[in-house]
Amino acid sequence: MRRKKTITIELDRDDWWPLCRYAAKEKISIRGLARKTLMPLIDDLKRRYPRQPVNESPSIEDVH
Repeated sequence: MRRKKTITIELDRDDWWPLCRYAAKEKISIRGLARKTLMPLIDDLKRRYPRQPVNESPSIEDVH
């Protein structure tokens, strides 16, 4: 099972252009810029909302 999920966002050209120029100036990809910007928020959310283990479904013998 993959441990990573791909997310896609849709931007207007007017929003994309300055983001692209900034990323080029900083010599970082837009993907890297998004990751760098989102990671502090994601780290905080991981602490606030820890992932719960998925319970396995009971076996057939346990149902009876």
